[in-house]
Amino acid sequence: MPEDVLPVDSRRVERIKHLQTIQHLLAALLLAQAAIGHLQSPHNHAVVLPVLELVASAALVVAAIRERVRHARGIEHEPVGWLEIAGSAMGFVEAIRHLYEPHHLSFIVLGFVPPVILLLFGIFDVRIRSRRYLKVDDDGFALRLRLFLPRKRVRWEEMRGFHVQGTGVEFTLRNGSTRKISLRDVKDRDQAIRWLMDQLNRRGIQDSSAAQ
Repeated sequence: MPEDVLPVDSRRVERIKHLQTIQHLLAALLLAQAAIGHLQSPHNHAVVLPVLELVASAALVVAAIRERVRHARGIEHEPVGWLEIAGSAMGFVEAIRHLYEPHHLSFIVLGFVPPVILLLFGIFDVRIRSRRYLKVDDDGFALRLRLFLPRKRVRWEEMRGFHVQGTGVEFTLRNGSTRKISLRDVKDRDQAIRWLMDQLNRRGIQDSSAAQ
């Protein structure tokens, strides 16, 4: 049978992104407030940087509102992460401001690292999301939710049966042991379990709880 993949979203990652969004919004509001203060100061003759700060702050707020609206409407993910890109733009503006302040060169250079990383996450958002999946192929079933950790895998030759147990699936192995794959972190867990059960049934792996 051909390889079949179900992309999934991580509950843990979604919580982290929600907290990051709040942090970005607070930073944007503080940056906008500081920019307005600089523009109103009679001793400040540089207007380009404060204007860039206002634009970057406004872009991040708009991106955050847009993402929340799309999420509430159940709209699919976009090709890039606009919120991350807007956040990186704000980070670059802040890093540029440090160029005009008396800081050590290493501090200035490090100031550009977070926005660069955030920009890369935004550009490659779809590719990063595609790295979280449930997959079945000629070898067996595989699950990956953590980008930098090995995927969990159970081979067809090892399986004798399976049954859904709580928030995961427990496989009965031919050597008499069992192995549970947790789907607790999968956002649409019920859909993922239904998909996996269908894939297992199509490959002749029987639901042992139904046989009892």
